[in-house]
Amino acid sequence: MIPEKDHYAVLGVLPGAEDVVIRAAYRALAQRYHPDRFRGKREHANARMTELNEAYAVLSDQQRRESYDRGRGAKMDSGASEFCETQATAPPGDDPLENDWRIALKYYPDLAVLEERMSQFSWKLANTYRAYLLETKQFEPRELLAGLMEDHFLRVYFGDNERCLNFARRLIIAKQRMAALALNETIRVLGSNNDMNGVIAKIGRDFGIRHLTVDKKKICSLVAETKNAATHLTTFTQLLNEMGGNFAFNGVADQPSQAAADKACKVEFDGRTFKFPSEHEFRSWFRKEVLPIAERLAQ
Repeated sequence: MIPEKDHYAVLGVLPGAEDVVIRAAYRALAQRYHPDRFRGKREHANARMTELNEAYAVLSDQQRRESYDRGRGAKMDSGASEFCETQATAPPGDDPLENDWRIALKYYPDLAVLEERMSQFSWKLANTYRAYLLETKQFEPRELLAGLMEDHFLRVYFGDNERCLNFARRLIIAKQRMAALALNETIRVLGSNNDMNGVIAKIGRDFGIRHLTVDKKKICSLVAETKNAATHLTTFTQLLNEMGGNFAFNGVADQPSQAAADKACKVEFDGRTFKFPSEHEFRSWFRKEVLPIAERLAQ
């Protein structure tokens, strides 16, 4: 059975939230919407409490939650995008944890910076972070916990490929939400074990954000190495790879009797395929066509 209601959304937390987060979010919202405390219409308070109680009853019970998650997974596999649901820029209404959070900020002011970074990823992620800290009182490792939650968020929606995760992080921080959604949708369809270099490069071209597809530190280092006349071919191919391209010699295996410089090779770059009769031809093309692009990206 595929669930119609999103119980995680009702509680304002991310799928996969720990039990302690579920409990904290429910308690905070229940305090806000309790009919005896809510300042708005009683009918609205009753309706919200019904939703909250239903959501908590499912998500706080291990067996019911597992069954719900299976059905929810089937819904997502049918075409819906979970990541899209996390991308609202602000939570609906006031945060019931706000008063307690203000007290915490008086003693740990850097929490504001950590929360702001997490809100760039999703207000639900920031809300989950608040709820977890306020419930567990684990304020000392707050920076570590923020990093772990951010990493978990990225892995849930963008797989385990490290280059893809770094690209997703850069997209979100740069507020390139449509590009991030395109990456999420592509991984949902293709998985994260395929040619991620090609995927990243294509999204960079499609959205005009090539500068976000690369790690500038790596690019700077490789550009400097590539300018050396005696540079080994590996440095060229590494730089090409960092820029979303692929290099291969023609044939399956190297021929020991034939010098590498005489081997034909093939390159895929910028959505095109280039063939070269020798490594020398490849190097010449690379310095003329690819290196200037890399230098601009490194700036």
